[in-house]
Amino acid sequence: MLLAGILAAVLPAAADAARGPCVAGLPGRTCDVWIAEVRSVNDGDTMDVDVRGDGTTASRRIRFAGVQAMEQTAYAQRHRQGYCHAVEATERVERLVRRSKGIVRLAAQDPLSMSQRRYIRTVAVRVHRRWTDVGTILMREGRALWWPSWRESATNVSYGTLIQRAIAAGRGLFDPDGCGVGPSPTSPLALTVNWDAEGADNSNPSGEWVKVRNLDPVNPVALGDWHLRDSGLRSYVFPPQAVVPPGGSLTVNVGTFGDDATTFPWGLRAPVFSNVTHDEIAMGDGAYLFDPVGNVRASMVYPCRWQCADALQGAVALSATPNGRRESVTVTNVAAGPIDLDGHVLRSPPQSYHFGPGSVLAPGASMRIQVVGDPADDTALQKRWGYAKPILRDAGDVVKLSTYTDITLACAAWGDKSC
Repeated sequence: MLLAGILAAVLPAAADAARGPCVAGLPGRTCDVWIAEVRSVNDGDTMDVDVRGDGTTASRRIRFAGVQAMEQTAYAQRHRQGYCHAVEATERVERLVRRSKGIVRLAAQDPLSMSQRRYIRTVAVRVHRRWTDVGTILMREGRALWWPSWRESATNVSYGTLIQRAIAAGRGLFDPDGCGVGPSPTSPLALTVNWDAEGADNSNPSGEWVKVRNLDPVNPVALGDWHLRDSGLRSYVFPPQAVVPPGGSLTVNVGTFGDDATTFPWGLRAPVFSNVTHDEIAMGDGAYLFDPVGNVRASMVYPCRWQCADALQGAVALSATPNGRRESVTVTNVAAGPIDLDGHVLRSPPQSYHFGPGSVLAPGASMRIQVVGDPADDTALQKRWGYAKPILRDAGDVVKLSTYTDITLACAAWGDKSC
């Protein structure tokens, strides 16, 4: 009965839909397209509209594809309240709608795409007589987070790129003191997200984690009442004892693993962060650290689509020995100076090896990671992956050294596989 109700609401509009670009102003995939009159702007990513030509005057609630504005807590137009930047995003959308004389263009890859009874659509307004995508404007100005989608994926590449540009420029949400001066304002922080858990992600939420690094070599940063969130509404609030030491880090485990001192369990029963896909869907995700005032103090959006550089590019070589219990992977420094592998990951899907502090290689030196063995037996240049049996496929496999933002730095392949 629920499906029948949805179909009854959507199919009249679908039948009258035209076809056009999924994201107004951008070439690429085409979508079903409708014209609608805006009845109200509810917040920075939601509006109510009357779709023209659907045979009704019914109001339909639209959720902007790819856009996650900060949440409002009060919605009455004259008394709007919410998280920092929430009301500003709403008012920006209202101005765009007024400029477009209340008329918007909606598009969807799938007319049945919904989120909490709201139709997921890209939304465009008329600017200088041309349809201009609202999400593109919000992403470019840093007024919202990127909300990647498997079903409505046409915005993934463009919005993922635009939010990384906004982060680099410190615009909107990413102005580190745009909501006022928060605690430890001079201490720079960085996030590392392990978005690909060992094995099947859905059965291993504890395989996902976020590491918060304090780049200040002198001052600790107390994170009590700060919160970490993904591109959705899932949020972790740090307890009072969470402190990142100078030059150190702490970890938030998405599952239940942790000691509440250096590793804090989020306690979720399912993974949070979407894996990267190298296909038309172009999936990715992001993590964001907010201080108690509401400033985004650190973030990591992946895969990298803007200013994708890393200090190890051209500095490392990779080789593999896929021979039974003696199988291993070797990383060699081919640069003129020392390199640090800390903050990088070795992947042979679905397995991964994470380099930690102290992973420094002198020029010409090599580090061997033996697949089978106990990491307790590690030395500076001889590491153990920690498996009890081989994992590399003798007939053909691939191993890559990457950043957590999915920049490939070196690759080794053999047999029927290639880099």
